[in-house]
Amino acid sequence: MDRPGMDRFLTCVIRRSEHDSIIRVGALLLIMVVIPVLAVLLTLDILWIYNRFIADPTEVIELPEFLLEHMDDFVGAHLMEYTIGTFVLFMVFRSYLSHCNRDHEWMESLIQYVDSYGRDTSVMERIRTEADVTRTKRVTIGFLIWFIIVLVICMLQALFISLRDLDPDLAVTVINILIIEMIVQLSFTSIYIYIHIFRHTRMQSEFTESFKEQMSDMFPKLETMPKYTQPAKLWQFIVLMIVTLGFYSVISAMWSIHLMNNHIREEWVYEEKLLRMIAAHEGAVGVEKVFSDRPKTFIEKAWMAFTR
Repeated sequence: MDRPGMDRFLTCVIRRSEHDSIIRVGALLLIMVVIPVLAVLLTLDILWIYNRFIADPTEVIELPEFLLEHMDDFVGAHLMEYTIGTFVLFMVFRSYLSHCNRDHEWMESLIQYVDSYGRDTSVMERIRTEADVTRTKRVTIGFLIWFIIVLVICMLQALFISLRDLDPDLAVTVINILIIEMIVQLSFTSIYIYIHIFRHTRMQSEFTESFKEQMSDMFPKLETMPKYTQPAKLWQFIVLMIVTLGFYSVISAMWSIHLMNNHIREEWVYEEKLLRMIAAHEGAVGVEKVFSDRPKTFIEKAWMAFTR
């Protein structure tokens, strides 16, 4: 296409898989909730089988005794699970930041296209300016730094630090701190994504509404991207967190990721319709796909297990 902005928009659409990803909520629940619960149940089952069928009646291991003798192992397991959870949350923010960056290019290309017809782009430019990703970028970098710190601690604990003589009271304290830390991280992630995805969707809906107004004579059947309803109040989240003793942080985090997935899907549907309309209007006859030769990093390959 020769029209200014259209090559950028076309490239942005056909190469969206390099920036957008649908996160598998089920996979996140599996790695962060189901597997730890199954590990606990399996440990208890093995202990019961040992006491019931293998151990001599005088050698039966009581559960409190078993827990006290293996507190070091439980600390290591919790630390490893916390490391995995921190990695997952970092990648959630990284995925959201990548999508926001693509949307910035998305808006830029459509502004350039509208401007090429001499139409007013002031509203669209204002919305694009408001869609700043600086805060999200800082949060993502913060999560990356924290993940690296946690990973180093986990490796040191596994390789160099002996926890065999760890006091049971101290071990319980460490485990509780790790659990509270994860609840805090999940709560922050869910609140941040939840609020920003509503804000992001609202701005994109206003952007497409302005685009429709300026180009209504060319694309009379074009619709705007839908808006979400008003997000839940913060006090509702706090009440549910207290009632569920923090477990609601897992549910709210998964729900916010689900909303982000829905937003991305709706944008894909909208941009495909818009691209067909523009292609028909501009007389395009085909699209040549260009694939990126950039190899995926180790982190990107690991994250592929959680996305599609």
